[in-house]
Amino acid sequence: MSKIDKLRLLRSLLRELREAKMSSPRNTMAYGYLMDQFRKNQVTSEKFCKEHNEMWHQAQTYLCMLKSTREHEALQAAYKRGERTVEESAKLVGLKIPKPYEE
Repeated sequence: MSKIDKLRLLRSLLRELREAKMSSPRNTMAYGYLMDQFRKNQVTSEKFCKEHNEMWHQAQTYLCMLKSTREHEALQAAYKRGERTVEESAKLVGLKIPKPYEE
C-alpha cells in the first residue's frame, strides 16, 4: 500500500468520525487512538511481527463499519415511522387507488 493510499485511508476515517460527531474529532479518544496507531505503523508493520498489511486491513474494516453505521442511522431516520397505508404505498410508486364503490 502506497503512502498516498495510507493517507487517503486516514483522511476517510477522520471524515467519518467528523460526520459521526457532527464536529471536529480532534478532542476524542478515537482520534488520538487512530493517529497513534498510524504513527506507530508508519515505518513498517513487520517490526511488530504482524501480517504485512494487518493494520491497514483493520483500518479499512473500521472505516466500513463507520460508514455502514452512518448509513444505517440515515435509513432508520427515513423509515422509522412504521408501515405505510395502501394509499401512501401506491403514491410512492406512482399509482392511484381507485375509489371504493358506493351505492
